[in-house]
Amino acid sequence: MAPEAATVRGPAHARTHALRRPGAGCALVLAMLALSPAARADYFYTCRDTAGHTHSGSLPPPECKDVDIREQNPDGTLHRLIPAPLTREQRRQRELQEEEQMKKEEADRAQARRDRALLETYGSADEIESAHNRAKAGQEMLVKRADERIALYQKERKRLDDEAEFYKNREMPAKLKEAFDANQVLLQQQEKTKADSLNQERLIDLRFDAEKKRYLELEDMAAKAAAARDRESAAVPPQE
Repeated sequence: MAPEAATVRGPAHARTHALRRPGAGCALVLAMLALSPAARADYFYTCRDTAGHTHSGSLPPPECKDVDIREQNPDGTLHRLIPAPLTREQRRQRELQEEEQMKKEEADRAQARRDRALLETYGSADEIESAHNRAKAGQEMLVKRADERIALYQKERKRLDDEAEFYKNREMPAKLKEAFDANQVLLQQQEKTKADSLNQERLIDLRFDAEKKRYLELEDMAAKAAAARDRESAAVPPQE
């Protein structure tokens, strides 16, 4: 029986296996630096470890794997600084910073879209004020109509109260009770309609006030940018 063939594992397998070990990334970077022809021939490496000891050599010292490494030219000047690998906390902080930056960029893009829509919708601050008045007028009409109906139902309630006086010492007729109940429902409906319309008026004011304020800010920014361009143009000497 033939002996079992040995499994051949080449350099690719060795690199893959090495990357699975803790700290393999740092060790691999150091190994790649050591194998570099430029590193062997031209550069000199120094570092100070976490205990404060200095290490140096023509190859990156293994004691330098967790700290910054100075890659120096033959004359002793700094060629580059090889930063230490990030700790877990540093990676987490970097990820948080990148996430915050992405959120800010998205907020800026959203604001730019709103600004573009605002400028495309209105041609002046006066147009915004006119649209504001039209939108508010609709809600004011609903409030006025609700007030009229509330007054009507309150007058009807007074009539029902007067009629109920005849039945102070005896049970009211079912029809009168139903009239009281219906009056109460109608009154509550109109009071809710009025409250909703007043709330809509408040939201309309907030919306259009914010849009007008932003529109004026954009106008001011555009005017300042145009003035800056004019100053730059005036500062450029005429060509002969």
